[in-house]
Amino acid sequence: MRPLATLIALVLLAAAMSCYPDQITSTTQLASVTTLVDSQTALRTAHTFALPDTIIHSRQPGGVSVITHKGDAEIIAQIRAGLVGFGWQEITDVAARRPDVVVLTAVLEQTNTGVAYSDWWANWGWWPGWPVGYGPDWAWASPVNAIAFTYQTGTLLITMLDIQHGNVSTRRVPLLWAAGVSGVLTASSFNGALTGIDQAFSQSPYLER
Repeated sequence: MRPLATLIALVLLAAAMSCYPDQITSTTQLASVTTLVDSQTALRTAHTFALPDTIIHSRQPGGVSVITHKGDAEIIAQIRAGLVGFGWQEITDVAARRPDVVVLTAVLEQTNTGVAYSDWWANWGWWPGWPVGYGPDWAWASPVNAIAFTYQTGTLLITMLDIQHGNVSTRRVPLLWAAGVSGVLTASSFNGALTGIDQAFSQSPYLER
């Protein structure tokens, strides 16, 4: 069985893929915000939360983290501001008082590598800028017609768990709300991740107390 965070990420990724436009005209379109909600009684009556200050950074073995832990405090502060702004009360001493929900945060990163093969002439041979003599018997790269690529993908994942109603027999904690900010986890677009958190709350008005 896959870990809960992985399953949530897969669902959010599938939903996010359907949100991308057919044509990309701006780098802002490379990011998407997806939210999921279980609108049962537990979410409607919950009003206190705990927010651990640890963000799990999950990446491939040997990979280099694009978003380091240096940004964790800002991410946590942005999530806290969103919840408090919606009227939630934070419980910091969880030993003295158990909150209704706990909000967990993770950064899921992956380095994608591969080789693309293409018939360059069929796709670009019509371009009038080629020097005289270029034709379909020419190739690019090495080996013939092969281009190696590497790119980073990432998702900021926020989950709200109902710790008041965990199932002892199955050892499962109900998931009440999840948000995924996809496609912005690069060093140059950290502010986009923070903006994505705000957007996640904006499109989740049911969280307002």
